[in-house]
Amino acid sequence: MKRQYIKIITAISIVALLSVQGIWLYNTYNLLHRNLIIKLKEGFARSIEGEVYKRLDDNKEEIQRGEIIGGVRPDNDFYINVLAFHEFLLSWDFPLSMATLDSIWSKKLAEDIGPVNYLLLKTDSARIPIEQINRGVSGNSPYTLTIERPIRIDNSEYLRVVIESPYKIVIREMMVLLVTSFLIALILGYCIYLQISLIIRQGRIAEIRQDFTQAMVHDMKNPVTNILMSANLLKTGKLDEKTQMKESCFDIILKEGNRLLAFSNKILTISKFEEKKIKLAKNAVDLKQLFNSLIKEYLLSPSKEILFTTDITDDSVIHADPEYFIDVFRNLIDNSIKYSKETVAIHIRIEKQKNGTIIQIKDNGIGISQKDQKRIFNKYERSQSRDKQTQSGFGLGLFYVYQVVSAHGGSIIVKSTPDVFSEFTIRIPNKKL
Repeated sequence: MKRQYIKIITAISIVALLSVQGIWLYNTYNLLHRNLIIKLKEGFARSIEGEVYKRLDDNKEEIQRGEIIGGVRPDNDFYINVLAFHEFLLSWDFPLSMATLDSIWSKKLAEDIGPVNYLLLKTDSARIPIEQINRGVSGNSPYTLTIERPIRIDNSEYLRVVIESPYKIVIREMMVLLVTSFLIALILGYCIYLQISLIIRQGRIAEIRQDFTQAMVHDMKNPVTNILMSANLLKTGKLDEKTQMKESCFDIILKEGNRLLAFSNKILTISKFEEKKIKLAKNAVDLKQLFNSLIKEYLLSPSKEILFTTDITDDSVIHADPEYFIDVFRNLIDNSIKYSKETVAIHIRIEKQKNGTIIQIKDNGIGISQKDQKRIFNKYERSQSRDKQTQSGFGLGLFYVYQVVSAHGGSIIVKSTPDVFSEFTIRIPNKKL
């Protein structure tokens, strides 16, 4: 339940982060868009001003000296004076040059904004084009920006510029910001993910530690209790005359002591495998002989009905350390018996291949879920689908199996369907490592 809450909080955090980032970028876009419009309007007016003053300068020799230009005053808005100069030039038959205006406008765009596709038009009062210059406008863009200025004082003529896809200009200006924002969001999102993963992992470690502690207390308490009870019974002297019962107590002490010793040795062996301090004594191991011996051992005093079937050829030999590999097979068979119903069928199959030997142990037990299959070879991990309360264990068996197989240069995989079967496949290379 706690993990579910953590996932929900993570999702909400990421959505909130992306929402804030999105709002910030949206507001930034709107601000830049407004600034762009202001800049384009100002630039277009100044370009018209530049064309008028250039026309005035080019024709100054033909204009009579002392000619009064009506409507021009120092305290006027600059564009009112531009219109007055334009009317004056028209009176001298010096009309507006669209080519000059286009040249000034395109140069100003390049300096202030960058490459832009636009359509420059001169229209009448009804906005019907009189003259136009097209600079790359295809007419297919769904979004354009139109800027318009009157060029006659009586508003009978207008100059208009249509900017194609102005949002591209804004996005171009925002590119560094967009990339930076994306990287920041990615880093923050990754940090949140790491934090949540760490919390989940710590919770999982705590759960594993609790399971391991409970299993250890349960599994070690019984042999220690049996040893103490037997030792105390022997100490009383009541069994001095009862030889058979006395021998049984000694057998219990030895059996339980060996059980504790075996567990201690397994933990030490695993530690050595993890630290790469194990020296393997590899020899030729006859798998047919080894499995026949193991099967007889399990059938000698079975805890439930066991049916073994094998598919093993006479030449099934691997180069391995028999001391550790027999424990590998014992672990797998023990699990097949432990996690099964009243009757268990275990099939052992060995196949010699060109580059290695395949060893498969399959049972008809309760199976392992897909989720658990990904982690059952981890230290202290036990399948969540299996009953931990009724079946003892420390989560070390399959980890031990994995360590031994890996030390021999091999690999192990599991395939399972819950309530149907589990199949462990070990591959050991033929080459002597």
